[in-house]
Amino acid sequence: MKHRKTIAVVAADVFSEYINLILTGITNQANALDYDVAVFMMTFNNNMNSPLQYGEENIFNLINNKVIDGVVFIGGNIARKELYENLVVKIKELGLPAISIDNDTGVCENVNPKDTSLIELMTDHFIEVHDCREIMCLTGPENIPQSITRLEGYKKSLEKHGIEFREELVVYGDFWKPSAEKLAEEFITKSRKLPEAIVCASDIMASTLTNKLITGGVKVPDEVRISGYDGSQEALNNIPSVTTIIPLNEEMGARAVCHIHKQITGEEGKKIETPNGTIITAQTCGCGEKNEYWVKKNDNYYFNAQSFDKLYRSCGMTEALLEADNFDELIHKINSYTYLIYGLDTFMLCLCDQWNNIESNDDNDYLKDGYSEKMTVKFIRHNDDYYLPDEEFRSEEIMPDALFRFENKPSTYFFMPIHFEKRCFGYAIFKFKQIIDSMSTIYAMWCRNINISLEFLRVRDKLTSINQRIFLNSIRDTLTGIYNHKGFKRYSEQIFKTAKAEAKKLLVMVVDLDGLKHINDNFGHLEGDNAIVQIANILNKCCLNNEICARIGGDEYVMIGCYEYSDEMVNSYLKNIETYIEKYNSQSGKPYKIGASIGVYCDNPNEDTKFEECFSIADKLMYENKFARKKNRTT
Repeated sequence: MKHRKTIAVVAADVFSEYINLILTGITNQANALDYDVAVFMMTFNNNMNSPLQYGEENIFNLINNKVIDGVVFIGGNIARKELYENLVVKIKELGLPAISIDNDTGVCENVNPKDTSLIELMTDHFIEVHDCREIMCLTGPENIPQSITRLEGYKKSLEKHGIEFREELVVYGDFWKPSAEKLAEEFITKSRKLPEAIVCASDIMASTLTNKLITGGVKVPDEVRISGYDGSQEALNNIPSVTTIIPLNEEMGARAVCHIHKQITGEEGKKIETPNGTIITAQTCGCGEKNEYWVKKNDNYYFNAQSFDKLYRSCGMTEALLEADNFDELIHKINSYTYLIYGLDTFMLCLCDQWNNIESNDDNDYLKDGYSEKMTVKFIRHNDDYYLPDEEFRSEEIMPDALFRFENKPSTYFFMPIHFEKRCFGYAIFKFKQIIDSMSTIYAMWCRNINISLEFLRVRDKLTSINQRIFLNSIRDTLTGIYNHKGFKRYSEQIFKTAKAEAKKLLVMVVDLDGLKHINDNFGHLEGDNAIVQIANILNKCCLNNEICARIGGDEYVMIGCYEYSDEMVNSYLKNIETYIEKYNSQSGKPYKIGASIGVYCDNPNEDTKFEECFSIADKLMYENKFARKKNRTT
């Protein structure tokens, strides 16, 4: 069971610096206030109604108010509108303390970035360092808080420096590429006058605008200076590098946790110190190459991340997992590739009960929504050790007890779906040594390999199961269910060899149904079939030591086994058959009686003995018994 209160973070993914910084603030503040953090995220964040996307979104069904004590919703980058709306409804229905970050949901309080002063600082830089007077602001959509606050910072700087604010120098964009591309086209075609500088409210708009202008023949920064907002790796990698702002995302995350804490406890939580926002100057404003901040950041994290990315791309993980012959081998192969995940502390694979659904005849009958009531921890990797606990827990617990064996301090855990399209297999739990390590997409792609390999193994096991059923049907008698002649030939030889190898007695009992033609002629073939089935059932009931029964002709059967048979045991078999037949005849109410003639061989076969000889002896004795029984009936 969970050992401390847990805050759930709901996000599309955490692979961007924007969310990673927010998550850093959430984690550090949660640690200070003694909360665990459970981050629920997807591998793919697409605006499409596909089975793959549906399977990804199923991870959010794990969240429940029995384990989770509060929710932080980072919904601004969720691509699919229906998912966003469903999550807003879910958060409301959970009835838990909730906070939304940088996005107004209408169902809970919202924490917005304190970005006015940062945009003011950026605008100051263009005015004071580069002597720009005609400065444009490309902000976000009109009338949303982020657009308003960033525009406000731009206005404040102009007012402070005695520059007139002009409405025609404000462009409402979308924080994304289309608005930047449209604006660039207006500059290139000269339908809009090029200003001296442009303050963009996002790095994506800034880099898109820069690249589009350069392609159209406009020189950046010689003819126009450009800045962004987000402090993203894309800004670092762009050519030319984009001047940007490191926002107060960590502060925003810490503030969100403090709000949750107050809703839960009614008390103010002491807020941790977070880094201040700052300007990172680069080539698009004319301040030169990437500065020390970028170099240090690249050395400290991205060099390692890129090294692991190269390892992943050349490791052949997908092919290796697909070569696994069974589940145990697959788990060991998965373990052998955990070295690919940079900064991994703990990994746990939790699968649904009957995740492979082998027994179902309906291939559309599988788990799509939510998770099975019982889950099983199949695999744990912690530092350099790995475990195969095979421990069950309830899915409503979300975090199994095994997760807390390695850490008694507040921690942040990442939950990712394990599935193939809509088919739900379970979920994976990751814990990293540092939150920044979670920004890599490698562990998302790594999980996808597990998804594919589980599906490949499931399909192969399913085909094997189908083939086994087909084979069993081919060696079973369709009327009685016991083995047919083909099955008898297959298994009789095995039993015969075992009797020889282990010096045990071979029992061959040949049985013939008496009077089948009389029953068929006088009472119909359905009654004849009934008589055939009853003898088969009686022989099956009399198999006490793993003998097998087979119907090898229309009215002929054989029982075969190998054991330390005594004469008394063989006689008891015969007596039991006789007793069951008498009992059936007395209770059936049929206008006929069933009977059976039996011949028995029971001895230790020597090295020269052939099975056909043993069978012939029993068969001959059966005919002698049949003749004697018939003679008795006629006298």
